Amino acid sequence: MNWNSLLSALVGGLVGGGIPAVMTYLGSRHERARRLEERQWADAEVLADVRRLLYDVDPTRRGANVDTRPGAEDALWTTLRQRCDDEQRRLLVLYVGHPSAAIQSSAEKVAAESAKAVVMSEWHVHDLLKKNGNDEQFDVARKCHETALASTAELERLVRATGAGNGRTRRRGLGGKDGNMLQDPHAGKRLGG
Repeated sequence: MNWNSLLSALVGGLVGGGIPAVMTYLGSRHERARRLEERQWADAEVLADVRRLLYDVDPTRRGANVDTRPGAEDALWTTLRQRCDDEQRRLLVLYVGHPSAAIQSSAEKVAAESAKAVVMSEWHVHDLLKKNGNDEQFDVARKCHETALASTAELERLVRATGAGNGRTRRRGLGGKDGNMLQDPHAGKRLGG
């Protein structure tokens, strides 16, 4: 048996099999990065609509621009409530379907806080229309609005971090009672369960 022939065949087989494997690996990394970028754009679209809704229901802005014509505010608030419902649904889709547990949790929080901000701002405007403007209601509406904006900013930060590959991911079948485990992909350490 000639060891040189055997060694040459072994090296040739490894190189011949290794090149397609490396190309497949690089292709899958590129595909993963493309899907991650698409996901980030979809998440950003949801967040942009939430931001726009929060801008439109800002109690300071809405209070300063109350339309006293009969039925005008009712029509406006019907539209704003419908937009809020639409955004709640989109945020709940993020909550249920996003691969990042941190984004899921944050989306649920933004959904609840933005709905509360809309309701409190509407109550503030209705108080102004009834001519019994209440500073206490305005303060509650303002605080709810600020909390919703802060939660939205946190969700935006998480979406950016996840899009950059720095987000925590949910791994199914591992970890605590419900099978979820938060894991930092760069450190490889278990963070909780």
